[in-house]
Amino acid sequence: MDKLSRFYQRTAVRWVVHTTFYLAILLILFFLYSFHSANTGSYIYNDF
Repeated sequence: MDKLSRFYQRTAVRWVVHTTFYLAILLILFFLYSFHSANTGSYIYNDF
């Protein structure tokens, strides 16, 4: 466990881990909302 904590304390490793984590969250949200809105009807304000 000590090796892992020393490895994580490096700035480059921490940056890569955080970037990958947040990118994964963004991709998951993108796929969830893009597939959700694919089957919706027309835009509600088109008739105004």
